[in-house]
Amino acid sequence: MCIVADLAESSEPRLFAGTLQHVLDDNHRVTVPSRWRHEGLSEFFALPDPRRSFLILLPAEELQRMATELESVQEYSRAQQRQYIRQLFARATSCMLDRQGRLVLPADLCSALGLRGEVVLAGGGARIEVWQPDNWQRNSHEEDSTFAEIADRVGL
Repeated sequence: MCIVADLAESSEPRLFAGTLQHVLDDNHRVTVPSRWRHEGLSEFFALPDPRRSFLILLPAEELQRMATELESVQEYSRAQQRQYIRQLFARATSCMLDRQGRLVLPADLCSALGLRGEVVLAGGGARIEVWQPDNWQRNSHEEDSTFAEIADRVGL
């Protein structure tokens, strides 16, 4: 009976949607909104985005899904796949969710990305992004035309 319950919980998609501003305290803790705290979710993996100045927070199953999905892509050689997977997991830092719903983010990554004080938590479907507010505003403005173009195509 326990096994069935565990499978049911893990098969439910976790959806992180919306944008909120929260304070990153002096200990690099940020509160995850209660609606984003899913049953059984106690750990995220923090990765700096390789192209932009924000932090990606991934649940363990999303991190594993990314690695598994890569194996089915024919475009990359096995050596390239291994290199990517090595770097993906080497750059990921575990962040535990405490009883108050706070995550302690890696101090070195916060410093490198300029994350302090107010931060923006942006839902990204299966991930959460943590942005410095000015960078978030700039990025949102830059992406408006792409969003509008694709929204027209998909019928939003």
